[in-house]
Amino acid sequence: VVMTVVSMVVVERAGRRTLLLAGLGGMAVCTVTLTATLALTHHGQWVSYLSVLGLIGFVVTFAVGPGSIPWFLVTELFGQSARSIATSIAVGVNWTANFVVGLAFLPLMEFVGQYTFVMFTVILVLFWLYIYKKLPETKSKTIEEISNMFRVRAYGDDEVAMTKLRTKT
Repeated sequence: VVMTVVSMVVVERAGRRTLLLAGLGGMAVCTVTLTATLALTHHGQWVSYLSVLGLIGFVVTFAVGPGSIPWFLVTELFGQSARSIATSIAVGVNWTANFVVGLAFLPLMEFVGQYTFVMFTVILVLFWLYIYKKLPETKSKTIEEISNMFRVRAYGDDEVAMTKLRTKT
């Protein structure tokens, strides 16, 4: 909860995209740490302390990034008429994903063992790459500017493409 409040303050300085990427990257590092500590449990008690640090780091980076930033993005990426539906879908996807992770973790742990977090790391890295390539920074931009950024990405930056877009609508 504390880190979510911190992210609300930092988001205006750092930007939504930056915090989301930092959060996802931090979560990936923490899942690698958790995998390593599970593999090294026989090396002494110090490994358990490192494991706790990895878990705390995961929670902190989640709260700063993917835990709070989507709430900002939904309000900035959608116009007023679609915002309530988009928020409902975002909340539904968020809680469904949380439910699936919670439900799947123990069976995965039994099946894969100490390498369970490798799958989560792969998903986090893929999500990081997707956000890096597809999501523009929305800080201090109007809905029209954000829509235009997506339009330019979809149709190209040249005037011919923009003219085609204008004639289609």
